[in-house]
Amino acid sequence: MKSLKGIHHVCIKAPSLERMEQAVEFYTRVFGMPVIRRWGQGEKSACMVDTGAGILEIMADGSGNAPGPIPHVALAVTGVDEWVELVRKEGCTITMEPQDKLLPSQPPFPVRIAFFQGHAGELVELMEEKE
Repeated sequence: MKSLKGIHHVCIKAPSLERMEQAVEFYTRVFGMPVIRRWGQGEKSACMVDTGAGILEIMADGSGNAPGPIPHVALAVTGVDEWVELVRKEGCTITMEPQDKLLPSQPPFPVRIAFFQGHAGELVELMEEKE
């Protein structure tokens, strides 16, 4: 059975590893947001910080091709596959079909995710945390 739990995370992409680390330091020092997981290396590093009411994902993108500082918003859901079929029927483009991932963070983070493009052009991730 599918259900919507709320916004899981908002992702921001920094143009370099250095700028990503500056952003992480800023949000942890100024707002007191603890880092809850990290993964990747170099210009493909990322981490998640806890806002207290959701997660801010901060990623490095050394490619110079970042779609903007806020590339996607993630909704916390159950029943990812059911949601994908629903948004597909509503005319949204599925940009990544549902798949299980194990984010190599500390601690490891098992999820089922999918992405779609909304009617305003926004990129939305459907994310179900696994046990």
